[in-house]
Amino acid sequence: MKTLLLSFFAAFILFFSSCVKDAGTGTSSISFQLKAAVSPVNGAGIVWSAGTANVGVTKISARKNDVAVEYTAEPKTLVDLFGLVSISNISIPSGTFRSVEFKSVLQPLNSKPALYLEGNYTAGGVTTPVYLEVGTEVTISAQRDSIVIASANANYTALTTLGLITLTSDVTEADMKAATRVNGKIPLSLGVNPLVYNKMLANLAKTQVIEFK
Repeated sequence: MKTLLLSFFAAFILFFSSCVKDAGTGTSSISFQLKAAVSPVNGAGIVWSAGTANVGVTKISARKNDVAVEYTAEPKTLVDLFGLVSISNISIPSGTFRSVEFKSVLQPLNSKPALYLEGNYTAGGVTTPVYLEVGTEVTISAQRDSIVIASANANYTALTTLGLITLTSDVTEADMKAATRVNGKIPLSLGVNPLVYNKMLANLAKTQVIEFK
């Protein structure tokens, strides 16, 4: 009987050790990146050509083994949306993560807006400079059904593409024609042209495209 109990205990220890090994205990790194995706003509006759984002926080929210987990970093850095710059690195253990959401929280920092875009609006053969200035916190998010962190101490990249063509998807030609001009430009902010501004702000809340590799 004693021999049987010892054999059972040894088998249990071996099984438990195998499970822990399979789960993985190492830590890998995910490099967060954010860039703008443009087309020759973005909605409502606007072509965006430059822009920056003040990234205060980056987050990965997911479920691992049916438990909610979250990993964060606070880069607090100004990113050129028309370049390709790594915002931050987030450490994450190995394993399989499901219902994954990647978030870049944009915040006004160092006297700079959370998000700033500039470009040109063209209608009837007339081109007018236009800029968007977001002075409040806004979150850019993207989702994946699952990701696998296969091994310890590996490096991954999570690139979120901000689709600027969707930014003006609800903005009409009439909206832009009626927009107030200031010093020959069209400012889009909470204080000037709030109708167009609020439409764009709502579009920013839509889920963006993520490339994870």
